[in-house]
Formats: sequence, C-alpha cells, structure tokens
Amino acid sequence: MPLPTSSLANICNVIREHVSTLGLTPTPADWDVTVTIGAPAANQSANNGTNTLNLFFYRFEPFSFAADSQPGDVQWVKMYCIITAFGVDEDTDNDTTVDFSAGFNELSMLSQVMRLFQEQPVLLIEGDTPEELWHTQFIARPLADDQINQIWSTQGETVYRPSIVYEIALAPIKPDIPKPQVARVASVGTRAVSNINNRYARWPTDGQTQFPQVPSISVDLSNPQWAPAIMMISGLAANRQADLSINLQVPNAGADADFSSFPQIELWVAGDPLKTGDLNLVGQLLQNPPDIDTSPAWQNITPLSISADVETLDINNLPAPATTNFTLTQAHWTAIDNTKNNWQLQLFAERYIKFDPDSGEWVDTTSSGAGVRIRSNPLLITLTRETS
Repeated sequence: MPLPTSSLANICNVIREHVSTLGLTPTPADWDVTVTIGAPAANQSANNGTNTLNLFFYRFEPFSFAADSQPGDVQWVKMYCIITAFGVDEDTDNDTTVDFSAGFNELSMLSQVMRLFQEQPVLLIEGDTPEELWHTQFIARPLADDQINQIWSTQGETVYRPSIVYEIALAPIKPDIPKPQVARVASVGTRAVSNINNRYARWPTDGQTQFPQVPSISVDLSNPQWAPAIMMISGLAANRQADLSINLQVPNAGADADFSSFPQIELWVAGDPLKTGDLNLVGQLLQNPPDIDTSPAWQNITPLSISADVETLDINNLPAPATTNFTLTQAHWTAIDNTKNNWQLQLFAERYIKFDPDSGEWVDTTSSGAGVRIRSNPLLITLTRETS
C-alpha cells in the first residue's frame, strides 16, 4: 500500500525528473543517466552498471521569516541536497579498451548538473491543484572537508565519490486542513453597528475611509526584468479617476444578486506598448457564501492575454474613456456566483521571461516556458449586495 503523497516528496521527485532530462524535452540522446533519490550507500548497489546521479536530501531547515505562521499555514523549509555521481567505465567502440573512465563520466555528469542549475536557477513546480505553483531556487553551497567526512562516514563502506551540494529554497509542506482564507483589506475606516444583518450595508456617505494612494509610475524598458504596472480608470471624460482599490455594490433580484448592470472597469497598463499580447492578466476570486462560518477560498480566474497601453501611467493625464486596450467585465470574473453575498477580485499584470544561454540575454516567453515570472502591483475590486 503506497504512503500518502506530500508536497515535499512531490517537489523532490520533480527535481529528480528535471535533472534526469537536463530540463529539456525531449531528453538529449547522449544523456543516458539514471537519477535516484536516497542515501548514496543504499542506491549505489542498485545502479545496475549505469551512469547514475544520486540526490540525497540530507538536511531540512525551517524558513527564518515565518515565526508568525499558524497551524493551517503552509510551512516553508530550506532543503540541502548532496548530488553524487556514480560513473562506470565505457568502451564505446568495443575494442576492449576503456574510452571513458568512470571518473571522467562522474565529472561529466556533475558538470552538466552545475550548468543546468546555473542556466536555470529557478524552477516553477506545479502543486497538487492547478492553482498552485511553487517557486523553487537552486543555490550552490560549498562543504568543508570535515563536513564531507561527517556525511560520508554515515555511508558505511561506500567509497567517496565526487559530489556537489545545493540549497533548494523554498519547499512547501502543506497542511491537511488549511486555515480559512479571508478577504483582503480594500480600504481603512471605522464603523460600529448593532445588527449583524447589516454587515453588508452600504458604507455611509459621510463615513471617512482611506484608500491606497495612486502614484504615477514609469516602466524602465532598458532593464530586461522590468515589471509592468497597472491601475483602474473610471468616470466620465470630465471627471476621470485612477484607483488601485474599488468598492462597488450590486442590487438584489429576489434571492440572487442582480448582475444585469455589472460594472465595466477600464484597466490602464504600463509596459512595452510596441508589443502585443506580451502580458497576462491573472488573479484570484474570493466568494463569501451566505453562511459566514463556511470557509471561503480564493480561486484563480482564467488568465487573459493583454497588451500595455503606455510606458508611463501619469495620474495627472488620464486616458479618455474607452481608449485603453482592455476593459474588465463580468465575463472576466471566472465562475462568479450570484447566490453569494460578496466577492473580491485581485488582479495582476504578469510577464514571463527566461535566460537564453546562446545570446546571454533575458528574452520574453510564455507562462509554460518561464524561467521568471514578474508581476505588477495588485488591484483589488470588492463587490457586495445592496441590503434589502
């Protein structure tokens, strides 16, 4: 009977598969190497006379900046992995003379791993659900002679083989029962009410609230790792307004919310205006159920291909109505349910790049081929029903 799966074990196995293919599809024809996980002594005897790389995850440390984590939070750990090469002698032309010694093959395997992690230091790993994507980085770590002796002395009679060590940060340990996910803070204000049924009531017009300040921002396209910027634009031509957070209400239609007059919101995006469809609009939707004791959950919306409008978002010179490249409508709130009581949508503009070893430069790519994904500032839209 197999043991229950875990996020930690899955990530270690994905790393093994990544090394076994050298990060390429299909695997290079001349990379005939078996990759195993476990203690070197346990796996050396099972390599069946083939060139083998062994991944020994030997140390795990908690992430230092998660002292406030709760039992239902994902636990982040740093892993340390010794990668050991077990080479075999090879006679490629069958003349009974060794053409490539075991030692030479061991150095070849280790150098390929070092090259792989140098060119692709970040690996994006899918989690147990489509909404999860883990960002894992490989960091080379040296070992002193006494540390090598301490580790290798635990491997019995196994002869020491050339090895390299990497810190893999960070790896998640997911709880079986995650803590409830809550809405984001859209604005700050204070109000006291005596009836819990009025919790969704419209904020009084004379109430004082503070929203995030909207700054002007320019994108430095000379930096290959530039980040896009995004804001929401609303209002008529004579009264345009820029926002990073908006609170809206929709009326009721019997037991359901009435989405017939669902608001349309223009998005103004800074990036490279000479490119088309080089950005994605991504985000998550939170829908609170009628029973406030039921734990809500953020769900990913369907990514949308978008283009930048300008290089600079100038709040003193807002675009005219309907002149931006993208307008958000109800159809973009993926799987929104009008039986709920309130909703929140958080949005980001996202771009994808990878390092091209041939040109030595960072180049644009798709989400599936991204070495690095870069997000803009967030936008937050809060939607509630009007009280009956």
